[in-house]
Amino acid sequence: MSTSIWELTTVCIGMCIEQGLHKSPRRKVKGKISFLHEQLQRRVFWECYMIDRYSSVTLDRPAAVADEDIHVCFPADANDEEIDAANSSGAFADLDSFCQATTTGSAPESNTEMSVFLLCLRLRKITSKIQKRFRQKVERATGATNQVSTDSMTTSGKIHASLDELLSELEEWRRSAPMFTNPRSLYETQEWYDLLLIREKLLLVRKAVDLVPKHSNNIPPQDLVSLCLEYSIRTITQFSSMFERKQVTYTRSYFQMLFTAGLSVMYCISVITNNESETIMHAAKALQQGEKTLKEMGKDLPDALHYVAVYEALRVNVLGKLSITTEQYQAAAVHNSDLDSHDIPGVDHLQQQQHLVHSSDSWYRLSNEPMLDEQQPVSTSLIPWGNLLEDSTFWGMESGLGEYAYGDPMLLFSNITEDNG
Repeated sequence: MSTSIWELTTVCIGMCIEQGLHKSPRRKVKGKISFLHEQLQRRVFWECYMIDRYSSVTLDRPAAVADEDIHVCFPADANDEEIDAANSSGAFADLDSFCQATTTGSAPESNTEMSVFLLCLRLRKITSKIQKRFRQKVERATGATNQVSTDSMTTSGKIHASLDELLSELEEWRRSAPMFTNPRSLYETQEWYDLLLIREKLLLVRKAVDLVPKHSNNIPPQDLVSLCLEYSIRTITQFSSMFERKQVTYTRSYFQMLFTAGLSVMYCISVITNNESETIMHAAKALQQGEKTLKEMGKDLPDALHYVAVYEALRVNVLGKLSITTEQYQAAAVHNSDLDSHDIPGVDHLQQQQHLVHSSDSWYRLSNEPMLDEQQPVSTSLIPWGNLLEDSTFWGMESGLGEYAYGDPMLLFSNITEDNG
């Protein structure tokens, strides 16, 4: 078995199903197990569910178990001591009746040790709905390639309707987040909930951008492009500020999220028609901020340096094609004046890391060059710029990075080499 989180979680879900954890215990069994034992069983299953949903969406792979096949309720929003006391009192027939009698609110005094877990679980249920809703649209579109394009307006309307509905659900989810007067960890802070919200919004709108019928020049509707740009910039700024304050640390998951947000910004400013200078400056500032954070993370994730090199080359080229003047660019990057790629230990010896990937593809050759800084010209001949601005190229690159974060790390750049080889 590989180290893929998706594969490992699939195995875990399979073990849960074999033990029947995806459905409520039978009445005969219920009388033999305590409330707390049933609570722990629910925790195990739903924890596996959350990881499965996040990894399957990131890798765009099938979930290990369908939502309609799950017949077990959420864990009780209560502390273990309360559950034990309820069991001993004999006042409740089962754990479900206890759950119904102990519905809590979002006030600080009503929080339990399960409040954050249940908040994350509700978010993954929305994620699952996003994946299912838009996967069905992909399957319908694939099976209807011979139909006349008069259906495109109907398809676009349905996608916009789904987008609005799911965005509303995400906003409602955020409003339901618990409040902690004195947060004990990152997971009790409002900033983290904001990050989860904007990350999920970006995932949702990118699904919509990918599936909505394009115009004759293969450009998505401008309202979706503008929304995608807004969420991408907010994802970068929200995470980077938290990273700078050391509220969050480096992980492959965060790296993948930040890199993807940066790609989305580059794509959006390349196809948006309302390219006002203020919009471009905000985007340029976010891209610089994201690059700085990626480089900082690269110090602890040396196998991600190839992606940092590609990100930098793309940023320089995309902004250059938009005719950003030196004065404008410096104004946007004034807070990132220390953005020097050579601060990363060993980055000048990146050529020695040939064991990571063996490919003659142009993307790989670029990634093995020394890191690019502001004084070093970018060799644009190494990059297939001809189809770079097509959404399939950006999305394909994200797929490869998803493998890095949640799949097999040895598949670095495999999706890119397949697309451009």
